[in-house]
Amino acid sequence: MLRKILHPFYVLYQVLFAWWIALLLVTLAAIFISLFGHYLKIKNGDHVPAVIWCRLTCWVFLIPVKVVDRDKYVKKDRTYIFAANHQGMFDIFVMYGYVMKRFKWVMKDTLRKMPLLGLACEQTGHIYVNRTTPQKDLLRRSISTLKSGTSMGIFPEGTRCDNGKLGRFKKGAFVIANMAQTPIIPVSIQGSYDILPKGCRCLHWSPVTLTFHAPIECKGRDSENVEYMMRETRAAIAKTLGEEPLQDETEA
Repeated sequence: MLRKILHPFYVLYQVLFAWWIALLLVTLAAIFISLFGHYLKIKNGDHVPAVIWCRLTCWVFLIPVKVVDRDKYVKKDRTYIFAANHQGMFDIFVMYGYVMKRFKWVMKDTLRKMPLLGLACEQTGHIYVNRTTPQKDLLRRSISTLKSGTSMGIFPEGTRCDNGKLGRFKKGAFVIANMAQTPIIPVSIQGSYDILPKGCRCLHWSPVTLTFHAPIECKGRDSENVEYMMRETRAAIAKTLGEEPLQDETEA
């Protein structure tokens, strides 16, 4: 009830202040990422500006983020694939701002068109994909990233959910993990859907919780390992979200 009463004031705050600051932040972030990460090749020059940008964006829009069990499961000397459910636009800010480990996204090719930021992401090794991207190319670039010691972030659902519920997973992330023999850390995102449900044009205030789960290690190098990692990852996320695991996890 209180949220509904305060929502008009939150919208006014966005129009008069938050969106303008967010535009400035994304512009500065893109410039710094390109400059420090691509041209000057400063260590973590692509990562630190992105973390600062994402955290400041959450702060500017007054979105509180609670992090659960990150330090328990994420080790500095290991490489992971972070596989998270995809509830909304703010998943990007929450993941990049609070995972606190350098990683590269596998992201939709349409994001390449974002002014400045799309180019900065391409320059610093994030992987763009579309429906026509050859699987061999995606696997080659992903495995190369992991072998270099850089982790990866993937939304196995492939797109944002329509109703806040966890969707079926695609196999891509788990095929990559299987081939690179890299553990997957399931990440549950709660509250992000309420910030900007599909069809809404302005943000709604909502706290977000980012929960990290125990790494799922590879058990072999065959298709059964792919199915095992996909099933266990989705089950861990579903449990946190209060949803039932699917009986048949297979997705083309």
